[in-house]
Amino acid sequence: MNEQSTSKKMTWTGRILSGLAIAFLLFDAIMKFFMDKLPPEALEAGKALEWPIEKMPLVGAILLICTVLYAIPRTSIVGAVLLTGYLGGAIASHVRVSNPLFSHTLFPVYVAVFVWLGLYLRDARLRRCVC
Repeated sequence: MNEQSTSKKMTWTGRILSGLAIAFLLFDAIMKFFMDKLPPEALEAGKALEWPIEKMPLVGAILLICTVLYAIPRTSIVGAVLLTGYLGGAIASHVRVSNPLFSHTLFPVYVAVFVWLGLYLRDARLRRCVC
């Protein structure tokens, strides 16, 4: 296998991982604007984190901005750094209310791995900085 086909596969794998992360984060951001219309089960999960419902649109706007920055190739590294901070706050929220470790508390870590691995595989600038 030549270097160019390896590079193409790596780039596409990165795009797919990034796309999955972007889709999840966009869905999460948009849902924060419609918290009052969600089913009671979803509201209970949000209420467990003890975040006031009236703050959710602000949180959604911040997440939306970070995700859009990540999706744009020119600003993707800045977006990834901002998303890392956002996801760190999500981890802190789960730790604060003693949510289960692997299913809740570490879920933002799993998303961050998709964000950074996807970016690493699709962005040669980042690979040059790391290697």
